[in-house]
Amino acid sequence: MAHAEQHESISQAFLLLLERLTPYERAVFLLREIFSYRYDEIKEYNTMEIFVTGATRVLGHPVVQALVDGGHRVRALSRSEENAATLRELGANPVAASLFEVESLKPALTGSDAILHLATRIPPTMKMGRLSAWQENDHIRREGTRNLVEAALAVGGVQTFIYPSFAFVYPDSGDRWIDADTTRAQPAATLHSTLDAEVAVASFAGNERRGISLRLGAFYGPESPATWEFLSYARRGIAAFPGSRDAYLPQIWVRDVASAIVAALTQPVPSGIYDIVDDEPLRRGDMFDAVAHAVGRKQLRPLPDLLMRMLLGTKYDDMHRSLRISNRRFKEVSSWQPTVSNARVGWTRIAEEGRVAEPG
Repeated sequence: MAHAEQHESISQAFLLLLERLTPYERAVFLLREIFSYRYDEIKEYNTMEIFVTGATRVLGHPVVQALVDGGHRVRALSRSEENAATLRELGANPVAASLFEVESLKPALTGSDAILHLATRIPPTMKMGRLSAWQENDHIRREGTRNLVEAALAVGGVQTFIYPSFAFVYPDSGDRWIDADTTRAQPAATLHSTLDAEVAVASFAGNERRGISLRLGAFYGPESPATWEFLSYARRGIAAFPGSRDAYLPQIWVRDVASAIVAALTQPVPSGIYDIVDDEPLRRGDMFDAVAHAVGRKQLRPLPDLLMRMLLGTKYDDMHRSLRISNRRFKEVSSWQPTVSNARVGWTRIAEEGRVAEPG
């Protein structure tokens, strides 16, 4: 009797393990442990078909590169022949469709196992203070996400939907540690659309489908034009970012964002909202000092608060907040670890790599 009970307990534990795995991981586990397939054989049989929007932009490029290198098949939304040529160079298959036409998305999504909605249209710095400049980005976030969800549910077969949201939706929180589990969002005017997108992603989840929103810190790195723009001011001794020197600034290295997205896709991360930020968010003053060192200056001088309000307009509301955000929840459900622990390390790395001068 004891042997039978032990056998039943093991069987139940085995079934529980399988339930916690994604369909992709379940297939890998069974092929390896039950049928003794080699890993190279498993890789051949278990690649995913992934539909990506925004594949040629700052975040999309390293994500697609990682997926292709991992043996997955990437189909990417294409808006022009020039865009299509870039996608082919990345190893992706360009697909012509419109985010704003559900019927055009249905054939584009047919056969896909997952969707990564990475598309954005962030206005240039000198225009981001006008609410009207964010309309196209809002359209991509709100209607684009809803349309992708509707089309995916209509065609069936899509198991995972991942959307990169924005961590600056939280209220000014001083030096208190916060995350999606402990702190309710309080978005500024330009960020309501990203919360609407999160709601659409959550509606996709269920019946073994996963809907995952990743709230990203301000990402930076050699791939980011914003990094070079900030450095151009820093070379002149100016810290062109709002908020007091004591306020915390959540940042994240671009390639750490990419690895987080790939981890959310390929590992058994449950549906939900997670924060993707450095291990150690720095106060703005510490970040300014790190950048000053990177460009060979003793210190940076922040622009007057009134001037920053005038330059950033409506965007000032979320960009000046103190946000000491923790990435603990995502690290608890995945093996993801950022390679850059904080912005001090990141800006030093840029300097050490000889990238202080903008490439061109």
